[in-house]
Amino acid sequence: MRSRRSSSWPGLRPSRSPYGWASSSSSGHPFTPPRSAWPAIAASSILVTGMSSLLARASARGDISIVGPVFALSPIFTVIPDAVLSGTLPSPLGWFGIVLAVAGTLSLSGRPDRGRLRALLGRRDALDALAAAILLGVLSAVDRWAAVVLGPPSYLACSHGAAAVLTGVISAVTVRRGLVELATARNVATIVAHGVLGVTGTAMQTNALTMAPAAYVNAIRRLSAVVAVGLGRTLFGEPDLGRRLAAAVLASAGAACLLLAR
Repeated sequence: MRSRRSSSWPGLRPSRSPYGWASSSSSGHPFTPPRSAWPAIAASSILVTGMSSLLARASARGDISIVGPVFALSPIFTVIPDAVLSGTLPSPLGWFGIVLAVAGTLSLSGRPDRGRLRALLGRRDALDALAAAILLGVLSAVDRWAAVVLGPPSYLACSHGAAAVLTGVISAVTVRRGLVELATARNVATIVAHGVLGVTGTAMQTNALTMAPAAYVNAIRRLSAVVAVGLGRTLFGEPDLGRRLAAAVLASAGAACLLLAR
């Protein structure tokens, strides 16, 4: 990754704890008031809410063997926002990784006698996953900039707090009385598990963003596309495992090239 402009952030050290605001005392980062970073916090809450909604809808209406690998394209959409905010662009190996990722994703759907791109764009779940990937690409660049400015614990606390408030308001307006009916033990357990895993994963990613360009961090996290294909077959009996797995591996190889690019 080549830097177009130099930037330094004196006094900032990466957090070693994966747990947001609770790690302030152990990470060496005191809590920092947002101040000029408020726009990034607001943008983060909006982006993560939109991304999560699209991803949930894609998973509900389609199969995760398609949704997972398409969502894995998000590093591609990190390049331009990261260049704007942090002044970095992919190296030749990074661009090669983008080509591999696109090729792998296009081979996820479509029969031999049909155009693969047309088949992919004809799937509602794939379109939702693609939109979510675009939002995640922008979100990763915003997260990197704000995490370096505020420190991972402070940014994680502010961004998650803002996202929680926004989600609560949307739920109260759209669901209203249905919230009580949805509060079953199974749903609550699912939401809690999702929250714990989400916060932990995001905290680790936010910490990593202070040490590496956003496209690299996003790329390595998207390697879960291969796992998504296997789970889709195992849990839901989704068909055509061989072709989808090969496509997911190809897309992940592109992500790995982005990760290894210098």
